[in-house]
Amino acid sequence: MRVIVLIFLFLVCSFLSKAQDPVLAVNRIDKYTKELIKQTSLYSFKDGNTVKLHFNVRSVDENYYLQLNVDQPVTVKKGTEITLTMEDGKLLKLVSDNDIISLGESDISKRMIVCTLELAEITALLKQQVNSIRVPTSNKGTVNLTLTAKDKPMIRTAMTLVSPKLVPKKI
Repeated sequence: MRVIVLIFLFLVCSFLSKAQDPVLAVNRIDKYTKELIKQTSLYSFKDGNTVKLHFNVRSVDENYYLQLNVDQPVTVKKGTEITLTMEDGKLLKLVSDNDIISLGESDISKRMIVCTLELAEITALLKQQVNSIRVPTSNKGTVNLTLTAKDKPMIRTAMTLVSPKLVPKKI
């Protein structure tokens, strides 16, 4: 009997430990500014068993943002070019809108690198999958991540979730 219970617990834990695809975490109209705000849940990209990068997509009215977080203490200056390699081999260069300064391990996961998306970038991300991401940092060199087959469609999925066709909740 104990063996069956242990096997059951092992199966439940293994199913719960898998990364969940991005879902729409926020879909509301701000009661003060009257802005439509949509944001996906945080999704983690792994390199083997190590998480290297987290991302989500956010929209405020007609403005779209790709938000990235490197899972180590890094410094990224405002204006840094983050490069996404698309499935057709073209490079999509996004510019960081903010500074990230991490002083040590305790600073990890506190701030997101925010990249404002223009119409051409939104269109590219909605049409194609991302094959790799390159984030240059000031203190840790360049963080390169080649996405697995499972992770390649995740940014496109997140972009679709924040697209204008979804109806917001009224607060």
